[in-house]
Amino acid sequence: MEAQIKYAHERLNILENDLKKHFEDHARFEVSIAENTKLTKTIAENTQELVGLVKGAKGLRSFVLWAAPLVAVVMAVWTWLKMQASG
Repeated sequence: MEAQIKYAHERLNILENDLKKHFEDHARFEVSIAENTKLTKTIAENTQELVGLVKGAKGLRSFVLWAAPLVAVVMAVWTWLKMQASG
């Protein structure tokens, strides 16, 4: 009977130690997750700024692609008119 009680106490000690280790691991994971979440939010904010810059660059590119032919036509007409006037 005493051997069974001793075994039960040893088993409880092992279980308590395992549970303590589990809680310590869990606490470390919570800290890691919190740090990871903070870093992820920072990356998302920085990425949002970059996305804004890229969208702005795309808008500028679209304007240049639209305006360049118009400017070329105006310059050609101006040159033609200048040549007609001089000549």
